[in-house]
Amino acid sequence: MKIDKKTIICGIPIIKIRDFMRRYRTPGSFSLQTITEYFDLTKPSGAYLLNELLNSEYAEQTKPNEYKVTVKGNALAQVKFVSRMNKAKADKIFNGFMKRVAEINEDKNYIYRVSRLILFGSYLNPAADDYGDIDIAYGLEHKINDCKRFSEASQRIIANAIADGKVFSSIIEEVCYPSAIVLRHLKNRSPYISLHRVEDIEILSAPHKQIYP
Repeated sequence: MKIDKKTIICGIPIIKIRDFMRRYRTPGSFSLQTITEYFDLTKPSGAYLLNELLNSEYAEQTKPNEYKVTVKGNALAQVKFVSRMNKAKADKIFNGFMKRVAEINEDKNYIYRVSRLILFGSYLNPAADDYGDIDIAYGLEHKINDCKRFSEASQRIIANAIADGKVFSSIIEEVCYPSAIVLRHLKNRSPYISLHRVEDIEILSAPHKQIYP
């Protein structure tokens, strides 16, 4: 996502808007009151900001006075505001990413494989010559079809992590750990790679292209 870090929305720096998106993309809903309290706004100012987030497609309404972060809002949540990169650097990062996909799918230590990749955003544009990041939607699937064997393998990975000193902040983090390490290796700490779940961009109207398989 290409965005100027000096951007202001309703008097609020885009960085603070990004932080709000990061916080409320999970569990995935917020209200007008959430906005007014988070940004310390009056109700009219909060309503104005909410309207701007809706118009900018960073959020969408799901129920009366209930809203959620959109695909575009999730992309904003992942913006690092790092220096932009040229085509050569972007290609190098992308090629390294695809190499790690092959590594994960071939390595038996990972119990998830990358099953699908969809590219969207500025990197898909052949006319672009500089980029803020590379947006990639991913799908994962079990390498082990048998549920019992998969569960046992998952527990071994978690137990080994705990033995190595890993401390989980919640049961959800613990359960998701086997898939989280796949995503961590895919990203490789690169601020230029933005990962999204395939199911979150299925309704994406912007140009996109399946690149794997």
